Amino acid sequence: MKTYEEVGIDTGLDGIQLKLYIAYMKKRWADTEEQKSQDGYATEWAERFLTNREWECSDSQGQLVLKELMGK
Repeated sequence: MKTYEEVGIDTGLDGIQLKLYIAYMKKRWADTEEQKSQDGYATEWAERFLTNREWECSDSQGQLVLKELMGK
């Protein structure tokens, strides 16, 4: 079983960006980590974080999570 952390590292995330990605994924989809890591959805999100598109790709709920995680 891959974790969000492993997916993020495999995608090229590190440091603060990796921590933000993991926190976002666990806040949004904590109960489906194994499934999302296997079906590619976690990788899709890791790529969004890697290319700084997490805000534009998030729905309103996701943007609220990002604001909370970033202290905005």
